[in-house]
Amino acid sequence: MTFNEANTVEAFIRDPLNAMNGPATVTTGLARQGSKISGLGLHFVGHADLPRQSQEALVEPFLRDALIRLNPDIAANPGCLDDVLYRLRVIVMNARSDRLVKANEEFGAWMLGERSMPFGINGEHVTIRLIDFDDIEQNSFAVTQQFTFHAGKTEKRADLVPLVNGLTLVLIETKTPVRSSQS
Repeated sequence: MTFNEANTVEAFIRDPLNAMNGPATVTTGLARQGSKISGLGLHFVGHADLPRQSQEALVEPFLRDALIRLNPDIAANPGCLDDVLYRLRVIVMNARSDRLVKANEEFGAWMLGERSMPFGINGEHVTIRLIDFDDIEQNSFAVTQQFTFHAGKTEKRADLVPLVNGLTLVLIETKTPVRSSQS
């Protein structure tokens, strides 16, 4: 067996996140085998099976489902989805023009439920929830490998990416322990 990054360090980190054998369907709640949480509860999805294009930072089908599930005002008027997604896409786009810290702060505020939009009765502002912190089983949890992102001619590829409701939590880059050129 040839040791490489994928079957040593990457697998060592991926497997405890998702202890299921083979790919899973991403649903709400933690990944389970029977009644027991599988690994740390993330559903594994291969990068080719993620419903996204490589130039998209968000996994929008997962995010759309979460926005409807977690926000009654959006569920009552699904046309509001596009307004929220537009705002989130703008934040991602602004990160490309040297405003990365500001974009991260703004996206963090959205993820923490600190932003509102006029979707209530008579245009009343209501808080938009991207993640349910009160009942974590209302969220979808996934992990993928080799998450590729293209921005123009630039390509970035993260070894492992945990996602909550289609939102990237962190990029995990692994390095092989068997090549002296890697530290």
